[in-house]
Amino acid sequence: MTELGLLGPANTYHDITRKRYLPHLSYRYFFNFNDIFEALNNGTIGKALVAVKNSSSGLVNDNLERISQDYNHLETFELPINLCLGSAFPNTVASIKKIFSHHMAIKETQHYFSKYHHITFIASASTAGAVDELLNNKEKHAAVISSKEAIEANNLLLLAENIEDEQNNATTFYLISK
Repeated sequence: MTELGLLGPANTYHDITRKRYLPHLSYRYFFNFNDIFEALNNGTIGKALVAVKNSSSGLVNDNLERISQDYNHLETFELPINLCLGSAFPNTVASIKKIFSHHMAIKETQHYFSKYHHITFIASASTAGAVDELLNNKEKHAAVISSKEAIEANNLLLLAENIEDEQNNATTFYLISK
């Protein structure tokens, strides 16, 4: 049994939280929260790290309700969320036509992008997963909203840092068990 399940791939904010607070646990990445809860229920993982709330965009899915009904809340972690803009090609914000990211990160940067009406936003399963979508897309005028860690780990160009609308943006994560 793997000790911990969390939303992947590497360098999601879940993964950054794991590295900071739970580096000693063996872990496995999952594509979505349903898969994490299923693995916890069937004993594939012993614990799960699950986002429940963001200070600027509110509750994360129905995670808090699911946890309060069926799971043991073991610990709480809060991670400051600093969103960055990255691209595979040299771009400016004005030259970008498409941005990939998790829907929460898109929501948390609405003010920053409010004067760029020409940009199309594409929702991804996670901010780090959006990096893969960007790299597979190969569009010259595309970008990603993600963590600095994910941008740097994938050798993307860092176009802008701290683009979140709320300066003290943070996400609350629960460590849970069955």
